[in-house]
Amino acid sequence: MKRFLYLTICLLILGEFYGCNGDVFVDDFRPSDSELMLDGNGDVATIQFAAANWDWLTMYTASGFPFQYKVYDADNRQVTDDQGPLLNGLGKIVCVGEMIDFTIERVHPEEVKITVGENALSAPFQFQLTASNEYEWQEIHVEISPADRYVMDSIIYSLDAYSYDPENKTERKEGVSFHNFTDVSSTYTFFPFESFYHFMRFKSDVPEAFQLLGKAGLTVEIPSMKDGYLGMNGKRVSFISAQQMLSCPSTEQEEDIVPPRTARTYTLWMVYDWLETRYTLYVSHPKTKKQRIVSGTLHSEMPVKYHITHRDVPLNN
Repeated sequence: MKRFLYLTICLLILGEFYGCNGDVFVDDFRPSDSELMLDGNGDVATIQFAAANWDWLTMYTASGFPFQYKVYDADNRQVTDDQGPLLNGLGKIVCVGEMIDFTIERVHPEEVKITVGENALSAPFQFQLTASNEYEWQEIHVEISPADRYVMDSIIYSLDAYSYDPENKTERKEGVSFHNFTDVSSTYTFFPFESFYHFMRFKSDVPEAFQLLGKAGLTVEIPSMKDGYLGMNGKRVSFISAQQMLSCPSTEQEEDIVPPRTARTYTLWMVYDWLETRYTLYVSHPKTKKQRIVSGTLHSEMPVKYHITHRDVPLNN
């Protein structure tokens, strides 16, 4: 009799346990989409859920691109920032960065709306949404494609406020040589500036901003010193973040008389002027007409003056 009562109680407990879990999983809240591809020029998508029996909406991303987020409740009041991009009930998560912005909003117990402002990055931006309750979760993977690239409207330099240090550094090169095997003196002509480069680099206050213009060969005019003034002299270069080594505009040549039966090795000393000035680049989006301003610094090291020494070795044969 005792054994019968024990088995009966166990069966009742198990039945109650499975009955509770059965109630929990009766309403499957599976989303209408498990993967979404959104347009980075500005897109909107609504995810429908089969039921409303879930509480939490969390956003995850492995992207290294910086952005900030703010969480708002159903009454549009900001929730404390220390909880992470996590929404409990109705409300929204607003994600904004220099190059990316989008909003995730639970507008209805069974609906989540994603609104893309822009993905100005040159690569897709990916994140994951997880809808969950105490017992299970559902995942939605979202990818925002890159927006169309911006086009340049104009670039302006600070021609009156700049940093200039003449004869800032000296570079040395050797190995140029001329062998005169004849019995008479010979003239050797060379171009000293051919062995040196104009080093130039654009630096942006926001490094990611170079992605706005894509990989197309955008060229811009740069200023240079002339007669003691900084001005625009028609020289154009690529607008990229990497250091550029440009050919020197000077075609100045040097002639030297080399004695008979002599090998003469030259050492060239080049003196550089150092220059930095601020720039402001104005760009606009061809579709959305959105305008952006990119600010930064142009750094230049220009060869301006040289000095030559030489060493002679007799040619006996």
